[in-house]
Amino acid sequence: RAYDFFYYLNLAKYFQPIDGMVSVAHMNYWLAKFLSHKNIIFIGQDLAYSKDQSSHAKDFIHEKLHEGHFQKDENLFTSIAYGGKGEVESSYFWKLFRELFENWISHDNNFINIYNCTEGGARIKGTIEKPFLWACENLLSKNLNKPFPKLNPLNINKQNELMLKAYNKIYKSIYHCKDFNKKLLQEYNEIKELYLTLENLQIEESKELLNFIIQKIDTIKYQIDDAKNMQDLYEILGPLLVQFELNLARIYVLNPKTPEDSFNKSLIWIKEHLEWIEMIYGHIQAQENALFENIIPLEQKLKERKLNKWMERVKNANK
Repeated sequence: RAYDFFYYLNLAKYFQPIDGMVSVAHMNYWLAKFLSHKNIIFIGQDLAYSKDQSSHAKDFIHEKLHEGHFQKDENLFTSIAYGGKGEVESSYFWKLFRELFENWISHDNNFINIYNCTEGGARIKGTIEKPFLWACENLLSKNLNKPFPKLNPLNINKQNELMLKAYNKIYKSIYHCKDFNKKLLQEYNEIKELYLTLENLQIEESKELLNFIIQKIDTIKYQIDDAKNMQDLYEILGPLLVQFELNLARIYVLNPKTPEDSFNKSLIWIKEHLEWIEMIYGHIQAQENALFENIIPLEQKLKERKLNKWMERVKNANK
């Protein structure tokens, strides 16, 4: 997947990432288009509740997780039914999935025949609705003899090179997690101690200290916003950073009318950031643990290839 850590490992030159896939069906559509297929057949893309209010087939193992969803979604996300007759009940995410398909199809159906052979559920605009049996008899009955070009694997030396480079980058990231969290914890403790000091100061006395604390917080935020140096951590921190900025909006809009109001707004601002730093620390700790655990299979493969000497060099270089 086209995530930040993939690009941090510098693998995009050799391996094409897949981006923006919200489901397996969307990924398969993208792959079929990427491979220049002239016909794409949808099956099982109901994207709607059945007449008995079921969300999935009878043998779906996670059906209990969807109990009550029909009642929650009823009349909110209705859609034209497959075949164009009547409407069906859908959900927020199925509507999102369907609209993404429809957007892609509006650009692709001039050069790709896109068939919806689901035979039920919601209509996906732009598709050609046909029974699955028709697709089998008309599109899948002949051996088209269209073999894919042979893909040659990277030679063993290039494989070893990329594995060692990835190993080095992962080790760098593990130590980056350690170092960054060590400094972050130190800054957190200093800011928290200063924050507690504010409780014993008068409003006029606190102005200079408030500005100093906010400057320290801004310094931390600048460091985290440094895309070049934080690329290996953005995958895990990204959602947290976005959510935090949304949470801050409720503080931004506070309009202090007195010095006391302004003081209290600053206190809330600092308190929110202290909690944010705690979450940053926890996320980075989780990243470090995950990297340390999941580097083991790569280490085993490198040992199988007699690359122990180079592994030790990587470890020593990153201490």
